Amino acid sequence: MIGCMYLGKRIGAILLMAGSGCRFGRDTPKQFCTLGGKKIYSHALDTMMESGLFDEIVLVSHPEWVEEGMIAGGATRQESSYRGLKAFKIRPDIVLIHDAVRPFVTTKILRENIEGAIEYGAVDTCIGSADTLVHAPDGKAIASIPNRREFLRGQTPQTFRMDWILEAHEKAGQLNATDDCQLVLRVGKPVHIVMGDEKNIKITTEFDLLIAEQIYTPV
Repeated sequence: MIGCMYLGKRIGAILLMAGSGCRFGRDTPKQFCTLGGKKIYSHALDTMMESGLFDEIVLVSHPEWVEEGMIAGGATRQESSYRGLKAFKIRPDIVLIHDAVRPFVTTKILRENIEGAIEYGAVDTCIGSADTLVHAPDGKAIASIPNRREFLRGQTPQTFRMDWILEAHEKAGQLNATDDCQLVLRVGKPVHIVMGDEKNIKITTEFDLLIAEQIYTPV
């Protein structure tokens, strides 16, 4: 990648594509299935590359599906994310981490993540909930109905100062976190919010892919 040095910072990105896709119901991991004639992960990657925001992009793949230019991920999302952080050829100042199965990320979201991380140190992409939220600790009975205005749905990307996210991973041990912001919060760093988009969906099931096919508009 060319050296863009956005706002005077070296910007790196990690595209996480190491999931096995157990809930997807196919032999092929969902990130390697097609949407609009190309692999799902390629949609996010193309947006990231065309944005011109990144000096280097690391692709962390499922170990059995590693292609040229990718590195093998680990057994967990946390391990895959950490492997991505350690794989940069030149250490960035800011690193953006995105799920490859969110194909509709926009340049606006990418840019606002980077600018937010430069200003605050760590940001998460979030959207509000139109549904009522319920708190059911045992999964069987409702304990309370929280105010949904105080709760957001987390998406990706999540973006951090490189020194913050490295420290968070190195102190995490075997926590097996499914979210990088969780690790940053554990070491006492604040995480600010960047607004996401309802279309920035995560493809987890076949039904999600059907929705994605309705959203997809060829360029």
